[in-house]
Parts: sequence; C-alpha cells; structure tokens
Amino acid sequence: MECDRVFSGIVTELGEVLAEVGSQGGRLRVAAHGLPADLRIGESVAVSGICLTVIEMTGGGFSADVMPETARRSTLGTLRRGAAVNSNRRSLSGSGSAATWSAATWTRWAR
Repeated sequence: MECDRVFSGIVTELGEVLAEVGSQGGRLRVAAHGLPADLRIGESVAVSGICLTVIEMTGGGFSADVMPETARRSTLGTLRRGAAVNSNRRSLSGSGSAATWSAATWTRWAR
C-alpha cells in the first residue's frame, strides 16, 4: 500500500479557537493565519493531534466538523474560545493514494 501524504507531526501553526464544539461535537472554527494559502476544502488538518477535514475556509482560518464521539474522546470537546491549538497539514511523502495515516496505522503497516 502506498501513501502520498502523511502528517509529519511538525506543528506548523499555533491557531486560536474561534468557535468551540463542546462534548456534543459541532463546527470547530480555528484562526490559523500561518497555514499555507493553498489549503483547500476537503483537505486534512491535524488540530491538537486530531485529524479533521476542512469544510470551510475563512480569511486566515478554517472550519471543521467534529463528531460527538471525537469530541468526547479527545481534547477537542474541552477547548474553549480563545484556546491555543497546534495545527499542521499533511506533507507530501511519495506517490499513491491520498490516504491520511495515523501514527498507529503507520506503525502497523511498517511491521
């Protein structure tokens, strides 16, 4: 199995939560002025280590939907407006499908 994009784990931006989701999930809005200008709707961004799909681009930020299960099992459900969050987008690493792999998936595949 080949993969052309993976998360490097290198934080590229310190963003700020503009709209929180709470434990029931919802739409998370993040101000992240340092993310690349070519970031597009449908791409993956890791927010505090949680992979999210960009559903809306705003001037200097993005929005992503957070499912209730993700909100409950991660720190995303506890974030409040104004909180700082680490964010990074996927990095190119070869060719093949545009799958996003977590560290656990990568470890299992590499064995």
